[in-house]
Order: sequence, then C-alpha cells, then structure tokens
Amino acid sequence: MRSNRFDSNRFDSMVTEIAMVTIGDVARVAGVSRSTASYALSGKRSISVEVRERVEQSVRNLGYTPNAGAKALATSQTKVLGLLARFLEDEFAPAMLQYILGVTNRARERGYDTLLLTDEDGVSALKRISDSRMVDGFILLNVAESDDRLDILRKAAQPGSLVGLPGDRRASTCSISTSSLPDGSWSRPCTNSATGT
Repeated sequence: MRSNRFDSNRFDSMVTEIAMVTIGDVARVAGVSRSTASYALSGKRSISVEVRERVEQSVRNLGYTPNAGAKALATSQTKVLGLLARFLEDEFAPAMLQYILGVTNRARERGYDTLLLTDEDGVSALKRISDSRMVDGFILLNVAESDDRLDILRKAAQPGSLVGLPGDRRASTCSISTSSLPDGSWSRPCTNSATGT
C-alpha cells in the first residue's frame, strides 16, 4: 500500500538532482567537451553552428542555468545593481514603486538584476555591499539635500547614479541618464569633483 506521507528526504534528493545540472552535464548530453560547451554558451570562441545548436538544445532539455557565482568570478561582474530606496513619511509609496519598477525593468532589459536595499540599513548596507563587491553599481533613490549615503558612494569602487539632488552639487557629479551613451548604459560614476575621486 502506498503512503501519502511526505518524505522530505526523497523531496530534498529530487530537488538536489534538479538543481545540480552543471556545464559538464550539458557537455556530456551535447557530446562535446566541457570547454566547448562553455565557449558555445559564452560566445568567446568560434564554434560551429551545429555544435552550438546541440549545446543550446542540451541546455533547454536539462534546464541548465549558469552558476551566477562562477560567472562573476570568471568575468569580475555580478550583473547585479544595488538599488537603495529611501521611503519618506510624507511620500506616496506607489510613486516610489514606479521608480523601483522602472529601474528594475530597464536593468533587466540590459541583463542585470537588482538588489533592493531599504533606508533602514542604508549607510551600512551601502558600505557592506560595496566592500563585498556584491553589485556592479548603485542607484540611490530619493537623494536628500544632506544625504549620508553619498560619502560612502564616493568611496565605493562601483559607479553610482542618483535620483534626487544633494545640497552640495559641486561635491557630487552624477548622472541618472541612461540615454546619453549609444548603448544606453549608465553614463558615469559618482565622483567628488573637488578631489577628483
């Protein structure tokens, strides 16, 4: 007689099997070497159309998703943007959500994900995320006249964009334009114009 009881060990085993598809599995199913499968997916080397199609079919059949951590190590890019939101008491929250959706949707079109950080942990989150290189860049929403996040952003290795204007506009030159460059990328990092950093 079959038991209807949930078996967590069996479930965990099934999930592990599904989640553990590797580039090696893709290569084996496609009948190519691991490096060939990797090159076929990255486009870094010339691969025949037939081999590329076999690799892509293996990816679809296996449900393979590249490991973001491994990809970040190989490319030095996380493909993640840190979005630091500051919700003000007198603000209409749906209006702020429109900014968040706009940034997130535009980032996704460009192959980036967003990491949403709230003001409750604003300064320390910005420093922690910057120091850990968890993101490729920052977008600060609701920048205030005297914004304590700007000092950390100026010291960050990653570029940043502001939505709002700080009181000391000479101390921070940033751009929120995504149309000034031909590819629509962020135009330039925040810099301290007084020191050039």
